[in-house]
Amino acid sequence: MELLSVLLARALAWVEPAELNPRAAVFYPDLTRAIVARYGFQKFPQKLEDFDESKGVTFAAGRFGKSVIEQLIIYTYGILLDTRSSTQESKRLLEEAMQWGKNKLGLVYEPSMITRWQYASQVTFRSDVPLTGVQTAFQTLADKARKHILELMGEDLKYELTAFFVDYDPLTRKHPLGRFSIQRRDNTPFSENKYFSDAPLPTDIHIALLEEFERNVSAGLPEVQRVPEEHSPTEQSEQGLLQKRPIRAIAFKKDDV
Repeated sequence: MELLSVLLARALAWVEPAELNPRAAVFYPDLTRAIVARYGFQKFPQKLEDFDESKGVTFAAGRFGKSVIEQLIIYTYGILLDTRSSTQESKRLLEEAMQWGKNKLGLVYEPSMITRWQYASQVTFRSDVPLTGVQTAFQTLADKARKHILELMGEDLKYELTAFFVDYDPLTRKHPLGRFSIQRRDNTPFSENKYFSDAPLPTDIHIALLEEFERNVSAGLPEVQRVPEEHSPTEQSEQGLLQKRPIRAIAFKKDDV
């Protein structure tokens, strides 16, 4: 597996901003100006309606040192920060920002005030292991769909498994957590072997799961279909990270790029 890009690395701290400023000693516009001055955000709240935490108070396109911050959003019950480097870096920046707010602006902050952390990771990668190797029954279905399309439409289009999602029952929790998906990269020929994946996990665990999944799929393929030696996946992932969960959705389509 070859990592091509990190599209999203989000860290969300579940902490109430009102508790960081319990007696409103810090004036919100002053806090905004200080944040913009420190991080150089190009988009930030300027009108009264921009300070509605129920919708999210948004700062976008900033940086601190060598780290580029895609956005920082303050909600009623949490604060999130997005980068394109890693969720670990996003978490570090958010923790550092709250500590700075305490030291320089008079906010009230202790790490224990964060009740939990939540993550979102999106990456693109290249793999020579076909998704069809997940289960031969999928390829059988795709081949039969191809046969019937040929008979009905007169076009011989090679169908294959292009996406699947591992998810939980959304009715089991109030706030959505996110699914784990692997799918062909949009607007990209199948021949380029590019994929997109998202997961509600830290970036390093997300990548490790993809590497382990690639190895598991490759091990179940006939020898002629396996990854060439020069493209074999790395051995960096920890064993046992994959957990069995039901596949909630699959998709088949032709390569129409």
